[in-house]
Amino acid sequence: HVAVKADGLAAGKGVIICDKKEQVLESIDEMLGGKFGSAGHRIVVERYMTGPEASFIAMCDGKSHMQLATSQDHKRIGDGNTGPNTGGMGAYSPATVIDAENEKKLDQIMAKTIDGM
Repeated sequence: HVAVKADGLAAGKGVIICDKKEQVLESIDEMLGGKFGSAGHRIVVERYMTGPEASFIAMCDGKSHMQLATSQDHKRIGDGNTGPNTGGMGAYSPATVIDAENEKKLDQIMAKTIDGM
């Protein structure tokens, strides 16, 4: 699987998951042809990763950070994770895929990121 992504802001809909080479080429042509407006003038093609995805958002003051609520959305519109991306419709919080162990790891990543600022 390959993900073809508009490199600009596309209202959460600028990603097309392709299973076949023909789909990849068609998606590239559509994006560069204006399907997502100026967001698709530059594209990114990358290997599609499977598995759950969640958002971890935090605020920082350059010295410390505060975690905000995690969230997760349903990426594809159809049953069985099929069809086009939804652009965040069906989001919920907190993200159930982030357990205490993952939250601790994310907290450590944030601390190291701030240390490097």
